[in-house]
Amino acid sequence: MRKFLLAALLMGIAVAVDAANGTLCLTFDDIYFSSWLQNLPLFQKYNARATFFISRRITEDVLEQMKKLQDAGHSIGLHSENHTRAVDYMQKFGSVNYILNEIMPQLEICKKNNIRIRAFAYPCSQRDKRTDQELFKTFDFLRTNSSEVKKWETPLAKADGCFVKNVQAKQLFYGYPASGNFKVNEVKEAMKRAARENSVLVLYAHDITQQMQPKNHITIDQLTILLEHARKLGMAIRGMNEL
Repeated sequence: MRKFLLAALLMGIAVAVDAANGTLCLTFDDIYFSSWLQNLPLFQKYNARATFFISRRITEDVLEQMKKLQDAGHSIGLHSENHTRAVDYMQKFGSVNYILNEIMPQLEICKKNNIRIRAFAYPCSQRDKRTDQELFKTFDFLRTNSSEVKKWETPLAKADGCFVKNVQAKQLFYGYPASGNFKVNEVKEAMKRAARENSVLVLYAHDITQQMQPKNHITIDQLTILLEHARKLGMAIRGMNEL
């Protein structure tokens, strides 16, 4: 099968492949549209599709940028109208008000403009069972931080909760922060596990930068290393709308 695929690719034949070497799910938060759009050629080079979780009010300008990302094959997710912590807000004002004030303004604009939404990323990764229950009424997928299932000293490849073998209709993902001065080799080892057992590994960052930032952001060089490694392993690089 591998020889057939290689020969087909060399002859320029389009072949639909059901990835059996795991899925890398790259996710980016907030509103760093300038760098995201500038790096669309890099994603295209590696046949990589990411998920962009949008926070803040969706203006006409923001909507235009979201459409560009979606038109390029990427997934769009929501990250709340005011980047508000879900647990704190629901405890103080109730779940109905959280959905009404933090989710619906974004979601309604997306629906009116044919932006497909399946996923939500928790602001500051703050969640609990109550918030999951409420948000799963609207979204298929939720993303929080891997710190809930991975101890600081545990290598990512050994953090079982970060690997999803069978994606359920309603799935909570524990994303690992591939940002700042993160250990690239640690992530590469985790990717090997995901490829070996055909599971989904979720990473997240915010901006895509030229130089190293103190936290939250990933450099172009770091991102390229991960994309190269995924290609070497034969991993699919998919947005959450494709899971």
